[in-house]
Amino acid sequence: MRLFIAADLDDGAREAVVGAVARIRDLSERERKGSTRGVGWVDARNLHLTLHFLGEVDEARLPSLQGALAPALDLDVPRVGLGGWGVFPPRGPARVIWLGVVAGAETLASAHAVLGGRLRAAGLATESRPFSPHLTVGRVKVPSGLHWNRVTAAAPPSPVGEWTLPACTLFQSHLSPSGPTYRALLSIPFAGAAGRAPAGP
Repeated sequence: MRLFIAADLDDGAREAVVGAVARIRDLSERERKGSTRGVGWVDARNLHLTLHFLGEVDEARLPSLQGALAPALDLDVPRVGLGGWGVFPPRGPARVIWLGVVAGAETLASAHAVLGGRLRAAGLATESRPFSPHLTVGRVKVPSGLHWNRVTAAAPPSPVGEWTLPACTLFQSHLSPSGPTYRALLSIPFAGAAGRAPAGP
């Protein structure tokens, strides 16, 4: 099973991101016609803030993993806000286009740390690089030099969307030629937010 833990968006934030992506695509096309065709844009239904990417996990380990992750997070329910554009890597030709987190970043970082501890206790390795909360909106597939670096630097830094995040979610990712689909397996609530594992398909 291919698994990851993420902060999901609500419908209002998702709609706001879709509008913001449309605007930055327009900005890109004004600078270089056809430039947006070289980007794999994340489908609106798949937008999420990754907290931990677990990769392939043996399905037999799922019950114990869910048990380790399930307790509520002893953190206040965050209000998450997006705004400001950037690319990865920060220097050199862009490979990923993202929106930054301008509110709730500290709580997301704390949730990342707590969940990382639970994953390690369950015998799963976690990434060693520092956590940098962001929302990936596109992956550059056709080399474009520093085009996207310039476009994101020129984009307005105004807030894009804000929502209350009641829980983090353990997702399963199914890869296919038509793109990934995600299935929620477990809701990990913040203190004071009701959460439960979603019903199966």
